[in-house]
Amino acid sequence: MLLKGQGLTIERPQRALGTLVGATASLIPLALALALLAKASGWPISFPQFLAFLGGGGLVLLSLVFAFWAYGCASLRYVLDGRGLTIVWGPRKHFVSIDRIKGLVHGRGEHQPKVGGLSWWGYHIGRGHAEGLGKVFFFSTHRAPEELIYVRTAEATYALSPQDPLRFIMETKRFQQAGQPADGPAVRRQLPAALPIWTDGMAQGLIGAALLLNLALWGYLFAVYPDLSREITIKFPPIGEITALHSRREILKIPGTATAFLAVNLLAALGLRWREQATTYLLLSGAVLLQVLFWVAAAVAVINA
Repeated sequence: MLLKGQGLTIERPQRALGTLVGATASLIPLALALALLAKASGWPISFPQFLAFLGGGGLVLLSLVFAFWAYGCASLRYVLDGRGLTIVWGPRKHFVSIDRIKGLVHGRGEHQPKVGGLSWWGYHIGRGHAEGLGKVFFFSTHRAPEELIYVRTAEATYALSPQDPLRFIMETKRFQQAGQPADGPAVRRQLPAALPIWTDGMAQGLIGAALLLNLALWGYLFAVYPDLSREITIKFPPIGEITALHSRREILKIPGTATAFLAVNLLAALGLRWREQATTYLLLSGAVLLQVLFWVAAAVAVINA
């Protein structure tokens, strides 16, 4: 669909097929996750139950990933104005100034486009290659090479799939003739894609370490839980001093409290990453240290059980 205004043209490619495939791929793991979690909730607390919960959580995450990709397909559009071309995909916007567009090439079968990134029937996003054009960034929903338009710049080539390729080429040339080039970043991100955490390897490593420690703590206590006495004694500063507990289920307060602290630390770190990088690293390092302390608490509780 091509929407035109006095100084704006919005091209919305065919997205129904790609969105439907992504939505279906999202619903399948979600249904499996719900079935697995419902089944496992009736099991006694044990390591197999932990594995079932972990698998269900993994399926939910997989479902969310496909749902995000389906959303990206549904939001895909190309915006032309006197400043340039903006490719909108989900929370990301790729901007190409109108004076940087060096040529437009109508797709042909001999280009043999190949996408190395996200690609399924009616949906192609990511780096790829086309014969005679070299490396290409695909933002398309094409089903045949002839549906593509290659936008060539000095820095990169973009593969797009407007519904009416010839009209899209004419509109681009019209804006080139009367355009007002604008400088700006080539890639613009909206929240949550704009969070600096996505490009901070150290922060990602600390977050990963804290998450792995927390998951391992849950798995350890689920594994030893069947062998614990009916009554246990827990004495450790992170959760206060509790004596003469009447139920061994109270030991699960240790990983539960650890998870709560981890969530607070991560939210605070993500919020402060905009301004204070050092404070973010301090918070994330503290999150890892807290997980280690809760591990000690769990070990003491199990020994005293």
